[in-house]
Amino acid sequence: MAFWDNVETLRREQNTSYRWLARKMGMSETTISSMRKAGTEPRASEAAKIAAALGTTVEFLVQESSSETQGEVADNYFMKYTSLKNELIKQIDSL
Repeated sequence: MAFWDNVETLRREQNTSYRWLARKMGMSETTISSMRKAGTEPRASEAAKIAAALGTTVEFLVQESSSETQGEVADNYFMKYTSLKNELIKQIDSL
């Protein structure tokens, strides 16, 4: 179940919700929740949408990681995404 563990790690680090993720993917929160709870990996197209929404790659999401590195994200796309997302939030909040 590395996929959903990695999604959970990124989701928490980005301070986002599964509701937000579902909206970004154009899916219902219930569908994502059901897949997650059942441990079902999504189809390739869905995995690509999840990766894009979280600012990472499908490869990162499917990789097995040790408990030591689970919280570490060495993915440049993720770091760039997080930085841009936080800046955008600041800009929107200042309006």
